[in-house]
Amino acid sequence: MEQDEVSEKVRKLKHVKVYNRLYSMIQDGVYPPGSQLPSEPDLAQQMDVSRMTLRRALALLQEDDLVINIRGKGNFINETDPDAALPGMETIQHPVLGTFAGTISDTELEFRIEPPTEPIIQCLKRRTPVVVIADRWYKQVGKACAYSLSFVPVEVISEKQIDLTSKEDLFQYLEHGSYQDVSRSTCQFSYTTTGNFTAAKYLLSQHPSFILIQETLYDENHRVLVSSKHYIPVELFKMQVNSNTGHGLKDE
Repeated sequence: MEQDEVSEKVRKLKHVKVYNRLYSMIQDGVYPPGSQLPSEPDLAQQMDVSRMTLRRALALLQEDDLVINIRGKGNFINETDPDAALPGMETIQHPVLGTFAGTISDTELEFRIEPPTEPIIQCLKRRTPVVVIADRWYKQVGKACAYSLSFVPVEVISEKQIDLTSKEDLFQYLEHGSYQDVSRSTCQFSYTTTGNFTAAKYLLSQHPSFILIQETLYDENHRVLVSSKHYIPVELFKMQVNSNTGHGLKDE
């Protein structure tokens, strides 16, 4: 085998060796959950590798849910257990909270009341005189990292006695109450590059690639409660689906 080929293979394996070393350090508690890793230049120097090799190793650790990169802050050890049994997207739940690869520390809400446009009427599958349009920016350590745009018919606001003089009342319904009232839901996943300019107020990612989740929540009478569009940067998106063949299950 030519020397150049050997050198190339060794070079390619370096990031795996760094991955294994950092993995062991995390498991051994050298870097405990919630702690921050040294800066990339310092960590690369400690590992005696280039920053490119280090970034490849960190990308593998991020795939394993062991490390979370927070834009403008650095790399942190995940505080949640990657092996913990969590509900997947086969259950009805908030799509951002169910697919965001990290921890949401804060959410900012703004809303306005407007007559619905024809596209909004199509989303809500009903005619309504006015609609509440809610913007939510999800933040991680003070940095906006995901965005939701939701439409709520005024009839739902009235029926659920949501006090629009209080942002908290609307926030609690969108984040929690609507998922308790729901009878069924639909979620459509697709790729988009519109996340940053749709979120408008904050830059969510330095990259243009986003996962768009178009979600519709229905009540027991098949009426739309809330129609939402959720935008998550691809580097922060991770979806789990738990499946069962049904073998060995007893009929109730």
